[in-house]
Amino acid sequence: MNRNIHNLDRYDYELDKKFISKYPLEKRENSKLLVYRDNKIVDSNFKNISNHLPKNSTLFFNDSKVLNGRLFFSNKNNAKIQILVTDKNIPRLLNKKSPLLVDAIIGNNKKWKKDEVLEKKIDDLIISASKNENKVKLEWNKDLIFDKILSKIGIIPLPPYLKRDAEDSDYDNYQTVYSQKKGSIAAPTAGLHFNHNIINEIEKKNTIDFFTLHVGLGTFKPITNENIYKHEMHSEEIVITKQNILKIYEANNITAVGTTSLRVLESIYYLGSIIDKQKKEFQITQNVINKRIGMSLKESCEQIINYLEIKKINELKFRSKIFIYPGYSFKVCDQLITNFHYPKSTLIILIAAFIGDDWKKVYKFAKQNKYRFLSYGDSSLLFRR
Repeated sequence: MNRNIHNLDRYDYELDKKFISKYPLEKRENSKLLVYRDNKIVDSNFKNISNHLPKNSTLFFNDSKVLNGRLFFSNKNNAKIQILVTDKNIPRLLNKKSPLLVDAIIGNNKKWKKDEVLEKKIDDLIISASKNENKVKLEWNKDLIFDKILSKIGIIPLPPYLKRDAEDSDYDNYQTVYSQKKGSIAAPTAGLHFNHNIINEIEKKNTIDFFTLHVGLGTFKPITNENIYKHEMHSEEIVITKQNILKIYEANNITAVGTTSLRVLESIYYLGSIIDKQKKEFQITQNVINKRIGMSLKESCEQIINYLEIKKINELKFRSKIFIYPGYSFKVCDQLITNFHYPKSTLIILIAAFIGDDWKKVYKFAKQNKYRFLSYGDSSLLFRR
């Protein structure tokens, strides 16, 4: 193994702003598709993706839905204050009523005095915000759950690198057509290319299934240490079902739709190794890849199914901090559908783990052929080396 594999600079490339797509194409299916397989690259179109997938592959999608999690208030001097809700428990807070304490990132924080209460009025609805130690306290005067408040005053939180405000079209464009469960502050963007026709076409040859990973702010967290091994990975909530595990158990080939889905799939393998009928909460730590586990994927699935049957439950929530970098031995995923990612990010490092140093060849080809990068950009189908 190359001694420099841990150096962050190894995962850098030049990303000129002309490659960053600030808006999606009018039709999702018209995105370009780069197919990497057996060290070869094919330039295609996303609407033809079913022709490039292995027959009888099982595709796993992340059905998390992006929240309108960005709130704007004004202080007494009319300075704009932004509150971005980042609470890891947000899926459970959505059904709560006033008052509510949430973790949040505050924009223009210096302009918000410690004891100042901010207010926002919409007709006869009044929402107030105040600082409460390291949290924000939100209150409102109506018998409404938090989800309704976000629907009324919240803004969909576009990625910061788009450097623009959300527009009406983003409320559709920045959601996958199959999104169901609210809880993310960023979209699982590999899924943005799919429409219902493409999904139906895929189902003629393949099996599809859905689980949930709520994407947190950590997806944008930069790596600040030159040694990538020292990066502290963020924790994300995952929700799986017994059907998910049965599909994995029965599959001969597995395709992850997005890096979030890949992280779920690989986390499931390790979940089977730590699951214990005496416990209710589980977390996959980021250093899990350093542990040698004498268990096959099928045996891991059997352990999870056994746990679900003993507990008489069909759904299981757990958290994962899994960090996938070169040297990782993939246990579950054979193909990955994904966008083109930011340099020196945990996502580009994951790609390097999946296809090796050929990631550089893939990204060079994409730039030479005018692919669009990042959340609203084009797509790739990568076959694991």
